[in-house]
Amino acid sequence: WNALVTDKSTVDKYLKEILQDLVKNLTSNMWRVRESSCLALNDLLRGRPLDDIIDKLPEIWETLFRVQDDIKESVRKAAELALKTLSKVCVKMCDPAKGAAGQRTIAVLLPCLLDKGMMSPVTEVRALSINTLVKISKSAGAMLKPHAPKLIPALLESLSVLEPQVLNYLSLRATDQEKAAMDSARLSAAKSSPMMETINMCLQYLDVSVLGELVPRLCELIRSGVGLGTKGGCASVIVSLTTQCPQDPTPYSRVKLMSALLSGLTDRNSVIQKSCAFAMGHLVRTSRDSSTEKLLQKLNGWYMEKEEPIYKTSCALTIHAIGRYSPDVLKNHAKEVLPLAFLGMHEIADEEKSEECNLWTEVWQENVPGSFGGIRLYLQELITISQKALQSQSWKMKAQGAIAMASIAKQTSSLVPPYLGMILSALLQGLAGRTWAGKEELLKAIACVVTACSAELEKPVPSQPSTNEILQAVLKECGRENLKYKIVAISCAGDVLKATKEDRFQEFSDIVIPLIKKNSPESTGVRTTKNEDENEKEKELQLESLLGAFESLGKAWPRNAETQRCYRQELCKLMCERLKLSTWKVQLGVLQSMNAFFQGLMLLEEEHADAEALAEILLETCKSITYSLENKTYSSVRTEALSVIELLLKKLEESKQWESLTSECRVLLIESLATMETDSRPELQEKASLLKKTLENLE
Repeated sequence: WNALVTDKSTVDKYLKEILQDLVKNLTSNMWRVRESSCLALNDLLRGRPLDDIIDKLPEIWETLFRVQDDIKESVRKAAELALKTLSKVCVKMCDPAKGAAGQRTIAVLLPCLLDKGMMSPVTEVRALSINTLVKISKSAGAMLKPHAPKLIPALLESLSVLEPQVLNYLSLRATDQEKAAMDSARLSAAKSSPMMETINMCLQYLDVSVLGELVPRLCELIRSGVGLGTKGGCASVIVSLTTQCPQDPTPYSRVKLMSALLSGLTDRNSVIQKSCAFAMGHLVRTSRDSSTEKLLQKLNGWYMEKEEPIYKTSCALTIHAIGRYSPDVLKNHAKEVLPLAFLGMHEIADEEKSEECNLWTEVWQENVPGSFGGIRLYLQELITISQKALQSQSWKMKAQGAIAMASIAKQTSSLVPPYLGMILSALLQGLAGRTWAGKEELLKAIACVVTACSAELEKPVPSQPSTNEILQAVLKECGRENLKYKIVAISCAGDVLKATKEDRFQEFSDIVIPLIKKNSPESTGVRTTKNEDENEKEKELQLESLLGAFESLGKAWPRNAETQRCYRQELCKLMCERLKLSTWKVQLGVLQSMNAFFQGLMLLEEEHADAEALAEILLETCKSITYSLENKTYSSVRTEALSVIELLLKKLEESKQWESLTSECRVLLIESLATMETDSRPELQEKASLLKKTLENLE
């Protein structure tokens, strides 16, 4: 060669012809030719200006990509060497200083690298293509701007295509918790990949001239993109667009992006859902008020009307993201957002829902001046959304509305008309009809509202349900067959009767006393053919119903001399019977009920004295309460029994009716109290000793 070619510029002179021959021989049948062509090409490209052969670059790249997958290892190595040199030369040519030549180089290189290089099945080819793209993006800078609408979507697609497919396989077979952790790690890896680095390089040079073409492609990718990395990457690009060029996307483009992100919010993958919510939280900051309003109405509709958990989760994530990243937007639309947040934080939470409830709670607490202040500020809106929830077709939503209403009543402690009437009317309307899962929450809410606002209920107000109507509805629910529901209904009726001080004992006792008798030891001792678990659950339910029944009887005991005269004997006998034959839990419940009974017993007042009737009640009580006083195992039973004795002695002292406590009663009590003087608890010893002395002084 040195002998034949004496002029050093010969190669430059015949560059095109030499190049054409080398490219042709790169795919020769003989491996030696292929290898030497690669090495020759490596020499040819190094240190020469290639402005005249820019159009040939794609062909050289594509041919070398093929040779890189050659059967002969030495050929592959030669091709790799040639490709590395070509890559360096191309990166230099893409420098902004090269002017028009640089623009042309980028224009011919990008399609080749994106379509052929990055999508190649050969690992080495893909790696080199990505590496070259990253370097070009760093050196080309603003020259990439016209190509961004093609470059950015292609790189976003590659985030999923280039990911190892085994990760998708593992993700499909993992548990929900493992899947969430794995997908988060996958998205983090995608965001820190060279492709994302190139995208971020491009984003800083974008303006309105390019975004018109880029935004529709981004929207299409969010909707129809396959793969976690692609969708997560799209959301990340939208966040970057809103922070780097907030005014550049036209209002039309922002609406399109918002619409695309809405479809991403309902993605089955929780990580994509969170990414889209995060992007939406940033996007609303630059959107028009009308668009934000439509978005919030859409989310409100989803939450209230859709039963699938995915919609409720997406609402919580989006509104939380708006509150965190665009707090001014949330404050401007507080009347639409905060009532929904208040309702959301009262969702009946299981393990999965607790995170969602926490998000709603955070939104509410961050944007109101204290919970009480927030309720007062948005009271009308809170009642409206709770009423809407109560009218929902979904049982869960109905129950959630009731819990929210109870919370309003509890925290405001007293509701004024017309709000009290609106809440009670909605709750009573919800009570009508058959029993459904969660209906108990309506009863609890009614009890809450009536207890908190009993003073307001005494005043007659048009369109506000009267106490009589409330009691009528609640007592009707006490007659339901479902035992679990009946327990709550009875408890609610007890609370309402206690708060309103109404006398409905006849109706109430007709429901409750048969329930107590039905659960007597004789009737519960019958063996059933059910399995042990069912029997255990049934026993627990019966115990709960018994405790609830006694507690409610104590609450419902009225201050009415006529009613007391009719029922005092029967009620006392019922309690005393259960005191002798029951487990410690029932004994404790009965003693608490007994305490309430004697607290309200008018016989123990001087003006309603009846020595004979009182003597009979006291004898019955003393005979049975000794069982509880002498209960060695449970100190809570002994404590409650002592407080009943203490109350009785105090009331007898106040009404000066000591003669009704016969000598038989005194002897029984003194004997039982004497056993308690050796009690393991010093405070019980002391109290028993004092009461014993009081009784002995009567002798």
